[in-house]
Amino acid sequence: MRLHVLHKTHYTYPSPVRDSFNELRLQPLSNDWQRCESCFVSVLPTTPLGQYLDLNGNLVHHFEIPEDHSKLIIESRSITTTSKRVDFESFPYGVPMKNLREVGANPDCRDYLQKSHFVSIDPETWREAVEIQGHSKDVFQTAYQIMEHVYLNFEYCASTTSVDTDTLEVLKNRRGVCQDFAHVVIALCRCLGIPARYVSGYFYDSTRNRSMRGAEASHAWLEVFIDGYGWIGLDPTNNCVVRENYVIIGAGRDYRDVAPVTGTYFGRLPESMDISVSVKRMDE
Repeated sequence: MRLHVLHKTHYTYPSPVRDSFNELRLQPLSNDWQRCESCFVSVLPTTPLGQYLDLNGNLVHHFEIPEDHSKLIIESRSITTTSKRVDFESFPYGVPMKNLREVGANPDCRDYLQKSHFVSIDPETWREAVEIQGHSKDVFQTAYQIMEHVYLNFEYCASTTSVDTDTLEVLKNRRGVCQDFAHVVIALCRCLGIPARYVSGYFYDSTRNRSMRGAEASHAWLEVFIDGYGWIGLDPTNNCVVRENYVIIGAGRDYRDVAPVTGTYFGRLPESMDISVSVKRMDE
């Protein structure tokens, strides 16, 4: 699938601000399942952009604007070709939970088994994870059951959480958005020893009636590590295994590692922040 993504972020300040330092994670990754053909990132006021790879292998653009400015506009345009990561005729069943002891020694998985800034591993979360697991002894089946549990028992509601909400609050209130649902599934999986990481990106709603939740916006899901198969994407917001209609921007321990835009500046809080995302299929 060939997908075009346009992502715009527009900040307006009530009075001029200065000394703005920002990092952007907006360029799609290139890996075995997707290839970023092109990506153009622009900033107004105009300023040079630098870039580097962070510790998780995500591409980060960075810039600074020392002079006074009343607006900040960030725009990313990308074209990405994606392919299937999973044989949907045969999901990766067959890996027993007891194998997780060996997986835990894998240095590529170690960070994704621990608590992190937004993901708590505590007795209450562990008890809920054990209840959801039930009699399952299969890693993928257990992770899928956790995803389905969150989809069926948590309310999708955009006005009840913020980017700073952690898993304890979401588990208590049983509502949130894609970021929250991804964090909760990650926490429940990690409690059971299943390596799970947070993924930021976009998706194209290919359903006939455009019924998927979270379209036309930045999206979040998670990946679990299945021994012998690698990282498999699960989207608890839409209760599905990630397919080729998803575009990955980056992965990390939680939202803090892959936030699309982060930064600091000297001045008053923004008067407004407008974000728009458009995902179009180019090969239909």
